[in-house]
Formats: sequence, structure tokens, C-alpha cells
Amino acid sequence: MKKLLCLTLVCVLLVTGCGKEHFELNLKEIGENVTKLELDEFARVSAANYLDDKIEGLSSVYDLKKTFNINLDSDAIEESNVAVNKKKTAMYFIIKPAKDQKETVKTAIDKYIDSLKKDVKSKLTYEEYQEYLIYIIADNSKDLLNEVKKLHSKVFNNLMDVSEDEFTDKFGIEKDLVDEYLAKVPMMVINSNSLVILKPAKGKTKDVQEKMDDYMAKLEEQWKTYLPDQYDLVKNRLEEEYGDYLIYVISKDNDAVFDIIKDAKIEEK
Repeated sequence: MKKLLCLTLVCVLLVTGCGKEHFELNLKEIGENVTKLELDEFARVSAANYLDDKIEGLSSVYDLKKTFNINLDSDAIEESNVAVNKKKTAMYFIIKPAKDQKETVKTAIDKYIDSLKKDVKSKLTYEEYQEYLIYIIADNSKDLLNEVKKLHSKVFNNLMDVSEDEFTDKFGIEKDLVDEYLAKVPMMVINSNSLVILKPAKGKTKDVQEKMDDYMAKLEEQWKTYLPDQYDLVKNRLEEEYGDYLIYVISKDNDAVFDIIKDAKIEEK
């Protein structure tokens, strides 16, 4: 009889939500801290910007054949940033070869480097770092390489906050269904990274969840035939009911983002 009463009580608590932990989240703190979160991933564009700033007189290169007479098919390179000065005495190559193209790309660039004058080649520092081939020719190339290796990609890049005026149009959720929220979405349609934290009004959790289910389904459709890597992020998103909050994270490190959210918990006194 006692077991039956205990089981009944547990069921009631689950249905009514009386057994749920109640606390507040510091949404402002979360918003600030997630923008600082870094991946253990080389930041190619940041590295290129750093080198552009530190090496005088560089101009970006978009055609390796035209500028260096380097013969490489465009499909041999997945990502790249290349720059050189007018006299071709200072330059850098930051290149991520396509799958199975590393030796082809390296051989082609090495051949060009070998053709340079001895005093220019003497300034070369080269390293294979993560999936990138990095060549830097400059007076302080070793120091520059050490600095760019410290640059890591952010978990969230180029996100914007969803304003109250935009909220309903964006998520299909009427504002009176939510007591408070934090929503950060991409500024450009080249990445799917997002963070949405919602605190539904009392008794409206299911309604809000249904609207967010619809929103996420639309996101999957949006990315399904566009960018496969971003589609994978959307499919592998974190969805969590955390206390009175609904958490949605789309990123390359959902667990790290969720840790920041948990650290911003304000216990009820």
C-alpha cells in the first residue's frame, strides 16, 4: 500500500511539475560568457587578419596561378588565405587541403618556395598545424607563427540578439507565452549556430515547446540541402528542459555552452 502511495505521489509531481527544481538564470551573464567561449580549433581567418596587420604591405591573393604560377585545381583546396607584398619578399599561405590532396598542395607550394631567392627563403617558417599548411615568409616569421597558433575559433561567431519586436516573427511564439528569454541567432545565412533560452509563462511550457519544435523542424529543412556541416549541427543540437527553462543550443560544443548556462544559475533563497 505504501509503495502504491509513493508511486502515485511521484506521478502527481511529474504531471504537475511540483517536483521540478526552481531557480533563476542570469541571462545577461550567459550572453556575455558564451561569446568568449573558444573551440580547440585553429582560427584561419583571425590568423590571416593578424598577419595582414603585422606584415607590412601585404595584399590578398585569390589566384595562385596568376600570382605565383602555382598550378592547383580549385577542388584541391578546401580553405585558404594567401597574401604577398609587391616585391614578393614577404608572404603567407594558410591552406587547408581537400581530402587526400595534402601532398599535391604541399608539393606545388614547396616548388614555388624553392624558386625564391635564398635571402627570401631564409625567412620561411613552415608548420603543419591541425589540418592546415602554414607558410610564413617574414623577418620574424617564427614569432608570427607562434602567435597565430594561439588564435582559436569561437563557438559562436557573428550572432545577433533577437529583439522583443522580432521575437514572435522569428519563433512563432507570442510574447505573453514567455516570461523572459535570451535568443542569439546568426547574422548571416552561412552558419546555423544559435542559442535560445526560454522561460515559459506558468502553464505554457508545452505550448512553447511545440512552437520551438516547429521552428527547429524548419531549420532542419533550411539546412538539409544547403550546407551539410551546418545541417549536422542542427540535427545534433542540444534541447534541454532545465528547471523552468527550455534550452536550445546549436554549436560545435553544446556541452561547453550548457556548462556556462548551469554556472549562471541563481538558487532561490
